[in-house]
Amino acid sequence: MQLGLALILFRASLQTQVNIPMKNFCDGKLPNCISAHFNLEELTKTNTGVFNTPKDPKVISNLRRAAENILEPVRKHFNRRVIIHSAYRSPAVNRAVGGSNNSQHSKGEAVDFRVEGHTVHEVANWIKENLSFDQLILEHYLPDSPQSGWVHCSYSFNNRGSVLTKFKGSQIYHPGILLAPPQRAAK
Repeated sequence: MQLGLALILFRASLQTQVNIPMKNFCDGKLPNCISAHFNLEELTKTNTGVFNTPKDPKVISNLRRAAENILEPVRKHFNRRVIIHSAYRSPAVNRAVGGSNNSQHSKGEAVDFRVEGHTVHEVANWIKENLSFDQLILEHYLPDSPQSGWVHCSYSFNNRGSVLTKFKGSQIYHPGILLAPPQRAAK
């Protein structure tokens, strides 16, 4: 009984010290751990009701690379919880959410996320300046709503370093990480 209480107190102290919910804590021994702080469940969650667990070991490997090279450095730098909106999408889930036919989400190479307590603009700029990535998109951002949108970031073997912004309500991808849409030239 005392050992059980000690384990509960130890886990609670870990949660307090590193400021993460325990469901995001991986000790490396759990079968669904992708990296130190990210598990397969959160990288495959979906609200579509469609089965979304990857069977291909290559997809799991890609998720691990994305977590280790993007999510873990972001978490370490900001020292806050990283909230995953979308990572792996099975072809059926990708269709259900209207994803691109060649989406890197379906390969386990892309993650959409935010960082608790930080704007997506701040997070995207830090990634742009500090990490290697294939594609970085500030997505669905509203200039007058700093907490809007999310960061889309992918990692692959041939990282292109592509940086874009797509504002909410627009279908246009603008080069760079922007705070506001570029003004159209007057005619």
